[in-house]
Amino acid sequence: MIAWALFYNPILVPQAAVLWLILPLCLSVAVVYKTVRTVELRRLPREIVGLMLYMIGGLVVLGVVLWGVQSLFL
Repeated sequence: MIAWALFYNPILVPQAAVLWLILPLCLSVAVVYKTVRTVELRRLPREIVGLMLYMIGGLVVLGVVLWGVQSLFL
C-alpha cells in the first residue's frame, strides 16, 4: 500500500540536489567493483578513489560534450 502511494505521490527532490546524488552512486559502484576486482587490499582505498574520480570525470566530459551538441544544434 505504501509503495502504491509513493508511485502516485512521488517525493519531490530539488533540482539542485539531483546532481549531488551522483556522488554516492559513483562511490557505491566503485566500492563494489573494486572490492571484487582488487588483488591487494592495501591498494583498495586508492583504487576506489581513482575509479570514482575517473567516473565523475567521464560524466563531466560527457555532460560538456552533450551541452555543446545541444547548443550547436538548437
